[in-house]
Amino acid sequence: MSEHGWERLGGEVAHDNGWFQVWKHRVRQPDGLAFDYFAAHHERPAAGILALKDGKALLIRQYRVLIGRETWAIPAGGVDAGEAPMAAAARELREESGYAARMLEPFVSFHPSCGSSDQRFEIFLARYVELTGEDFDRNEVLERAWFSREQILDLIDAGKMSDGLSLTPILLAIARGLL
Repeated sequence: MSEHGWERLGGEVAHDNGWFQVWKHRVRQPDGLAFDYFAAHHERPAAGILALKDGKALLIRQYRVLIGRETWAIPAGGVDAGEAPMAAAARELREESGYAARMLEPFVSFHPSCGSSDQRFEIFLARYVELTGEDFDRNEVLERAWFSREQILDLIDAGKMSDGLSLTPILLAIARGLL
């Protein structure tokens, strides 16, 4: 039993699709009630990159099937097996925007939905960003653009940026005066 009174009694994989697993955990809460708890398990983190240049952030516009609409977001994606999160962030920046950064640094690491998933996001800050001369993946990305702090806040207010992977680093950058 944990110091908080919760106890994991066992568990099994209920579904595995290669990207993540759904686990069925048997848990007991502090009052003694035992129940099944389902959660997504991710073997590797996702990596995102907040690219900043001249007081603006680079965002990409994508169509998101699960919510049935277009959104603006930071470039991001899964970390491949054997790949370091920073290398994945740099790769995603190139693939999704056609830009590369001369300087990357860790910015924030977080669990966006720890009540239903153990997925971790590793976000990196990119500076000295330049076009590579290669196009971005037009299957994934509809458009790329640079946005000021005010424009980003307008996107958020209009519901055009709604994913936690993007909102957390963007709002942190605003709070720290980076945008």
